[in-house]
Amino acid sequence: MITLRVKQGDILFRQGDESDRVLWVSSGEIEVLQDVGAERVVIGHARAGEWLGEMGVIENRPRSATACAASDGEIQALTAREFLDRVSKDARLARGVLLRLSARLRKTDDEVAQELLSAAHEHHPGEPDVSDSRALVVRAATISLTPQTDVLRARMGATPIEIGHLPYIVGRVPAPGEAEPAQHPDLLLEDVEPFHLSRQHFKLTRSGNQFIVSDLGSKLGTIVNGQAIGHHFMRDTAALQHGENRILAGGIGSPFEFIISIG
Repeated sequence: MITLRVKQGDILFRQGDESDRVLWVSSGEIEVLQDVGAERVVIGHARAGEWLGEMGVIENRPRSATACAASDGEIQALTAREFLDRVSKDARLARGVLLRLSARLRKTDDEVAQELLSAAHEHHPGEPDVSDSRALVVRAATISLTPQTDVLRARMGATPIEIGHLPYIVGRVPAPGEAEPAQHPDLLLEDVEPFHLSRQHFKLTRSGNQFIVSDLGSKLGTIVNGQAIGHHFMRDTAALQHGENRILAGGIGSPFEFIISIG
């Protein structure tokens, strides 16, 4: 493990680089960016006390985003072996890694199951569709989804949407030639290239008395009350608070900005 002092603007790794190390942010803030066509989108920030780049190392895949120092600070860089040794000694970190791997495996399983189900329906079009089952209607709380940009109001209307069942999924209308997503969105929105919104982008669920937003493996992630979640960050989920919660899907500057109100 080595400790590095970074200055604002320093590039820590670039999209497409080999995933050969994991970063621990000791101080400062790291900006995570992704190239989408000719556009470079800020998809969130990693702050002091957070890991960055761990899933790329675990999955042995090239970097899917660029990391740039947003301020002066200090980071610790661990090789893949050093990070895995750390995981073996830190139960909380190990649990987080296992949960994320489990969620991604489940997502892959869901996609495969959806493909098989779609193929089966092609041969048996008269059978009932069981792929879109829903949980019980929400009765213990009032939940609404309100657009926060003019572009989004034009696409979903200005009136808040009352959410009466969970899970509730937000996603994009597939482009010509794209497959339907494994989980069918409740709210389908139009987007234009370069896409900010993924076909299945985020999901609102409930765990006990807590409401949770989960990023569904979207390309550009989701920001919940300022906390970035998704493939590039430490978490795929974020808890919501009573009252208003700001949700930004598709990176800073995306038109897909919502308020989820819980009352």
